[in-house]
Amino acid sequence: MKMKKLIALLLVLMMGFSLAGCGGGEAEQQGEEVSYEGAELVVATWGWAEAGLMELSQDFMDQYGCTIIVDPTSGNGDRLNKLMAEKDAPTADVALLTKSFAEIGIQEGLFEQIDTSVVTSLDGLYDFAVNADGYGPVYSTCRYGIMYDAAALEAKGLEAPTSYQDLFDDKYAGMVILPDMTSTAGPYMLVAMAEAMGGSQEDVSAAMSLMQEKKDNIVGYYSASSDVVNAFTTGEASITVFMDINMPGLIDAGLDMKWVDAAEGSFAAPATVNVVKNCNNPELAQLFVEYLISESTQNRIAATMNEAPVHANATMDEALQVYLAYGEEAMNALKEFDEAYITNAKAEWIDTFQRTVNI
Repeated sequence: MKMKKLIALLLVLMMGFSLAGCGGGEAEQQGEEVSYEGAELVVATWGWAEAGLMELSQDFMDQYGCTIIVDPTSGNGDRLNKLMAEKDAPTADVALLTKSFAEIGIQEGLFEQIDTSVVTSLDGLYDFAVNADGYGPVYSTCRYGIMYDAAALEAKGLEAPTSYQDLFDDKYAGMVILPDMTSTAGPYMLVAMAEAMGGSQEDVSAAMSLMQEKKDNIVGYYSASSDVVNAFTTGEASITVFMDINMPGLIDAGLDMKWVDAAEGSFAAPATVNVVKNCNNPELAQLFVEYLISESTQNRIAATMNEAPVHANATMDEALQVYLAYGEEAMNALKEFDEAYITNAKAEWIDTFQRTVNI
């Protein structure tokens, strides 16, 4: 009799443990937030974005009891190289990269696919912001177009350029700085010109030939935003193809900056957020992706990061709409590219460019 009672008691205890394990705990069943108290989530991003990202992430840290550690590894290329070097034992949990560099990371197997049971705000994003293969989405975007110092052009009696091809015209010789082929914007501009000149991404020969023929007209080719800022503030250059988010800084420096949507189309430089494969905090990293693309955070992207939100319902102060893309019409007007093709073609383009243009 005593043995039967003992067996019954053991069965009850086993059922209790089983229910607790299957249900994920009382807190989870009741929808309470899981605590990550003491966890350190390492986010790799641009150095200039560190302060804004920390401000934007404060609510996330408060919500989960964690700390965001920013790894400000300079440009996209440097950040990607570090991720590749640390592939087997990454120090970063989350990587922020422009779409073109993120595509390289995807092909190199550096990122986890998004867990849609955690990242539930994807449906609210513009179509271009959602990765078709299930990897990290775009969380913000910038526009590249033609920017120029109106006072500098007026002093020479020149009208503003209206296309990327115009920038190689002899009348603007010694005034133009353009993106290097190793940068995000360099291949985009090459393809945009090629298409306007009757070519395509598969045939960029006409555009490359124009750059070769007029290489001496160009002041230089930049690989970092600071190169452009320095060139403009010193008067070395006064026309460029650059990101809209840099307009306010150049205006604050006393320059009479104007924006032109090039005839070939202004193109986007979407910034993505990806979970690093084999990272130390994969669950928390997925939660951070959801946080960045949620409507409440997207409403603060423009004011905090000076970048355009990609959630269709996001709001933006009217003053910021003067230079940042906002709304469906503006987003649809941005030229898109085949990132996978560009990633595969880029090495050849860079080689030709370095041998024949930027020499």
